[in-house]
Amino acid sequence: MLNYYNPVKIIKTDNWLLGLNSSIENLKITAPIIVTSPGNRKRLNLDSKFDPESIFSNVGSHPTFENCINAIKFCQENMFDGVIALGGGSVMDLAKVVMAHLCLEKSDIYELIEHKGKFPQTIPSIFLPTTHGTASEVTMWGVVWNMNEKRKYSISHPDLYPSIAILDGNLTLSLPLDISIITVMDALSHSFESIWNKNANDTSTDFAVSAICSILKNGEALKKNTSDLLIRNNLLKASTVAGLAFSNTTTAAAHSMSYPLTIHYGIPHGVAASISLLPLLEMNGEFIKEPLDRICKNNELTYDELKQTIKAIPQGVIPCTLDEWGIPENQLLKLAEESFTKGRMDNNIVDLTTDDVLVILKEIYREQ
Repeated sequence: MLNYYNPVKIIKTDNWLLGLNSSIENLKITAPIIVTSPGNRKRLNLDSKFDPESIFSNVGSHPTFENCINAIKFCQENMFDGVIALGGGSVMDLAKVVMAHLCLEKSDIYELIEHKGKFPQTIPSIFLPTTHGTASEVTMWGVVWNMNEKRKYSISHPDLYPSIAILDGNLTLSLPLDISIITVMDALSHSFESIWNKNANDTSTDFAVSAICSILKNGEALKKNTSDLLIRNNLLKASTVAGLAFSNTTTAAAHSMSYPLTIHYGIPHGVAASISLLPLLEMNGEFIKEPLDRICKNNELTYDELKQTIKAIPQGVIPCTLDEWGIPENQLLKLAEESFTKGRMDNNIVDLTTDDVLVILKEIYREQ
């Protein structure tokens, strides 16, 4: 327990707005910036709940440098003393760039990303996830994409942990089934990656096992009833618990392999990060036998049934092979060579080579 750390206060509620207003008051925020997506702004009617002049919603499915520059300009035209993020991973990651800007009073994105020293000031923040996948509400980092460079960057700093995370499954009810399953698979990847990880500790592994068990029990059920609030709350909690796991370990090979898939072919992050889970489970499995045995026992599954259950969650909803995503077979070696993100691939419990990654990419290229 001594080497586990996560400072985020987690609030579970069935009335997110009441919880949010109470948290704003408790943190003594008087002028928050609301970072959200265009869809959530409309669906949740945020312009009637907050000052429209304080709402920034110019963000797409991936937070880009351009989004960050626009958000910083928006901040410079106002005076904000708190950050509220209401959305999925893209919104929450962008909100961390906003937090860094407000704390450091710097506008250059590279400077914000590269700053590792102590922040001269901190800013209170409240994160409300509207998907059950990314868990950015309980981590200190965010992903930002430079589309000109075709490159992914990470912003990371202990002062970028949100002050409060508010969990309300009602915020996920409007998620379409495909996005719901994509985010579920992202949470599943976070969980497994924090187990087969050189940075794992007993606490992070316990969180990951708990998250996996819940996802396996609720993932298939979600496909049958997307409007079941209990299932949504279970998956939202599982995503956050997975975040509590990988907030200490960071991710590993599956996420490292995902980045070129997303940057070159636009494969949604949750798909790109989970498409290699089964072959990685085969490669890493013998080194994580104890947690795997717990997962199988808790869900009354054999090892083969575990693999089938994982495989079944996205089936019929999202494509699960690389050829279905339009990747030419002659590009697999290039993708393998680009799969080695420092601080991700090297976390994997087994040291993988380019040849190992190429074997995985060939295995997931088309249906076996």
